[in-house]
Amino acid sequence: MLDHYKQQSLAIELIKRKARITLMQEVTGLPKKWLRQTFREYHGFPARSGDNKQSIQALTRTNKQYKEATAFAVCYRHAQLIVDQSDIDNVINAFDVFKTMHPASRLSFSETDVIIKELIANKIELTRCPVCNCWNLLRARMDQVERCGVCKEHIKAK
Repeated sequence: MLDHYKQQSLAIELIKRKARITLMQEVTGLPKKWLRQTFREYHGFPARSGDNKQSIQALTRTNKQYKEATAFAVCYRHAQLIVDQSDIDNVINAFDVFKTMHPASRLSFSETDVIIKELIANKIELTRCPVCNCWNLLRARMDQVERCGVCKEHIKAK
């Protein structure tokens, strides 16, 4: 019974952040029907279902989007330093910190899943600029030349 309560509590936390139903079902194991009903009751409109079909390149098209994705990646890496938390708790905390820093950001909770999966698979890399020391995501943009999002200096992968 306690496990079911934990699943439902986690689902409510994800619903608050407007996560996709597929992601919530994957993380909690709760039925999609219950998740959809609860989402509708909480927000007053239906949830978007299905997988997040965006790629990291789609999330970093503009310089503003690139900087937001980088800021979230930094928040996520710092949240991972907290040893006592589960992976989903790290994501929730990182997203909350990111939204506190960038309340006008259009980056959604479900889109952050794309960033995290790319980081874990080492398809993108979080590194610092050698000139201005700002964080940057390497291999996250369509263009092949890696440049700092702030000072435009050329960055080499480690």
